[in-house]
Amino acid sequence: MTLSEISRELRFVIDARFKDHGVSNARWQVLWVLEELGEPVSQKRIANLLGIECPTLVRMLDRLEEDGLVRRQPSVEDRRVKLVELCSKAEPLLEDMHDTIVRFEQELYADFTEEELVKTHEVLLRLRDKVFELSGKTREDIIDHISQRLNCC
Repeated sequence: MTLSEISRELRFVIDARFKDHGVSNARWQVLWVLEELGEPVSQKRIANLLGIECPTLVRMLDRLEEDGLVRRQPSVEDRRVKLVELCSKAEPLLEDMHDTIVRFEQELYADFTEEELVKTHEVLLRLRDKVFELSGKTREDIIDHISQRLNCC
């Protein structure tokens, strides 16, 4: 429950901080993934990485495209596949988002030592691995399951 509460509140706080930029939690995650990958990527891959349904992603991409932040083009190899990439209009927004996150992380981590943060991260990774072990699944199983569920993009 604690992890769930932290996750929910983090999304709420980040949403509030990004509200001035006109970007919701769902939209900033799509932009962030595109920036991290640094190349045109299929809608299916974005949905897999975010763990969301294709129709949900398509609606987000529609709005991001209307705002001039992303563009979709058919793949040269497979015209059924839509590749998504950032538009230049997204660059200043992403810079502002980075600045916002850096300031937020400074506030969030201010009362913790580097050692505490490193140890916490190690414990969370071990906890994640244990959850997968107890569920009888691996991280790859989860990714494969999501991929099969989202096979519509």
